[in-house]
Amino acid sequence: MTPYQWQTWGAGGSEFTPYSRLSGRRFNGGTIDGSIPISLTDVARGQTLIVNGTQVTITLTPSQDDLAAASYYFLGGHEYTISDYQAQVLIDAGYGDWVTPV
Repeated sequence: MTPYQWQTWGAGGSEFTPYSRLSGRRFNGGTIDGSIPISLTDVARGQTLIVNGTQVTITLTPSQDDLAAASYYFLGGHEYTISDYQAQVLIDAGYGDWVTPV
C-alpha cells in the first residue's frame, strides 16, 4: 500500500486549494488537530512513489512528465503486488513499513 497523509478539507484557509473538497467550501472551525473529529474534516490522501533506479521520490501531485520518465511508480491510494527487487528498493529508501510480504 502506498503511504498517505492526513489532510484537512480546506479548514483554516480562505481560498480554494488543490486539496480542498466539496467544491472548495470550507468546514467552519475544522483544524488538523482541533476539536472537530477527524472523521468529519480529514481525509487520507495517497502519496505517489516515483522510482528512478534506486532513488525513490514521494509526492502528492505527480506530473505526467515525472511518471513517464520514471523507471516505475506506485500511484497513491492503491495496493500493489510488487517484485522482491522493487520491495527491496522501497525498504532501502525507508518505506519498509508500507511493504507487506504475501
